[in-house]
Amino acid sequence: MRVPAKVYCVAALGMFLSGVVFAASTPLLSEFLPNQSDRLETEWIELYNPTAYPIDLRFYQIGDGHNLYPISDTGLYLPAGEYIILAQDSKRFLKYYTDFTGLIASPDHWAVLNNDGDSVRLAYLSGDIIDSVSYEAGFPDNRSWERYIAADGRSYWGGSFSPTGSTPGKPNAYFPSRSAELEVTVDPNPFSPDGDGHEDETVIRYNPPQAQSCDLVIYDIGGRKVKTFFEAAPAIPGQVVWDGRGDDGRTLAVGIYIIFGRIEGGTNMNIKKTVVIAR
Repeated sequence: MRVPAKVYCVAALGMFLSGVVFAASTPLLSEFLPNQSDRLETEWIELYNPTAYPIDLRFYQIGDGHNLYPISDTGLYLPAGEYIILAQDSKRFLKYYTDFTGLIASPDHWAVLNNDGDSVRLAYLSGDIIDSVSYEAGFPDNRSWERYIAADGRSYWGGSFSPTGSTPGKPNAYFPSRSAELEVTVDPNPFSPDGDGHEDETVIRYNPPQAQSCDLVIYDIGGRKVKTFFEAAPAIPGQVVWDGRGDDGRTLAVGIYIIFGRIEGGTNMNIKKTVVIAR
């Protein structure tokens, strides 16, 4: 396990479109945690069975971008509509997630997931890939990557929105309910990026209605664009963590700044919110 650089974008910039949903006759990747920390001493991957019948996982392999290993050498059935956790070490997993009551298994061999970018792959024993996702980095504080399948059948991945940082064995908490309006919240506000360890960052959460693209940028009081989080990104809910730095990497001056969000395509609207950098 390698220590990752600090990840500021929890959903938008760290989000990957993995393509159209795969055939409903196979299990799917649903959630994974590649960079455990603190008391969690194991990586884990969650699978979901979207079919109407049990699936025997002994006919499948799991792994990273380089290696694949069998999930089980004996019958291991995942019931219809259920989840299973594949843990590098199931005992360490249960020691950390003390309220977990779902299915869990530890494959005999485990492909360690890199914190600074890798792939998670699900395959048949033949090696044919069924499902996969690539990621740039793991999230801090035991926050997992979670999957959301949109109405058009495409899959989006992002950081879990669960207060606990993950949802092993449960429906994913990546996406809140979609709003009819473009919503943006900021907390804390004001915040003080002075390096004293208290409110040095603020979390900007956004929840757009259905649309084709989304922008999230910050302007100073004079109308100059000082920070671009993303432009023309998929219009799906997410959040970014802002450390008060502009696009040039320098901490911005004390004052009032304008968060500008916009969605276009199908639905067009924008919103402005103020955020205050204090000392």
